[in-house]
Amino acid sequence: MAQRAPRRWRLVTVGIVAVGVATGVAAAQDTVFPTAKLFEALALKPGATACEMGAGDGALSVDAADRVGPHGHVYASEVGDNVQKLRDRIAAANRPQIAVVAGAAERTNFPDASCDALFMRKVYHHFDAPSAMNLSIAAALKPGGRVAIVDFGPPPGAEAANPADRDTDGHHGITAPTVARELKAAGFDVVATDTGAGRAFMVVARKG
Repeated sequence: MAQRAPRRWRLVTVGIVAVGVATGVAAAQDTVFPTAKLFEALALKPGATACEMGAGDGALSVDAADRVGPHGHVYASEVGDNVQKLRDRIAAANRPQIAVVAGAAERTNFPDASCDALFMRKVYHHFDAPSAMNLSIAAALKPGGRVAIVDFGPPPGAEAANPADRDTDGHHGITAPTVARELKAAGFDVVATDTGAGRAFMVVARKG
């Protein structure tokens, strides 16, 4: 079997939202999920600390910063070369409450117990080691904090059994029940599952 090439990230524009996706994997065009529903599900309030994984161009982190206000905080992460790109874009957005963090393959690298709410969009299915990452997400959340995962399903009947294959051609995506099961295995309480346009879904869980 040929060795799998290391994953790298680039920015791909999907409609009006730029998101991080693995090089060589086309972004699904039918996976829109409303930002307002995401923030409502997280109960994101002024003064809170929000954390976004795979922030892409930072647009959603800027929206979160406006939601939590000048007394709140936002941590936004990216990986590889996109970290500096994200830093440049956040600096241009003039939101001093946003801090950019370099993420890792199995860790958020957010400060422990710092996040009231943690979210990601079209990122989870790229995790090669979701069990390790979910434990790191739990460590980053405050007690009672919420995580919201927005992603999209694979072609019908084509979900990859191996997490490392979830972003490959023919298997691209993940199902909501799989996300919920993996979050429960990390000790989360799943509180809601919602659907968006096309194959989009959102799973919301709470740290005990």
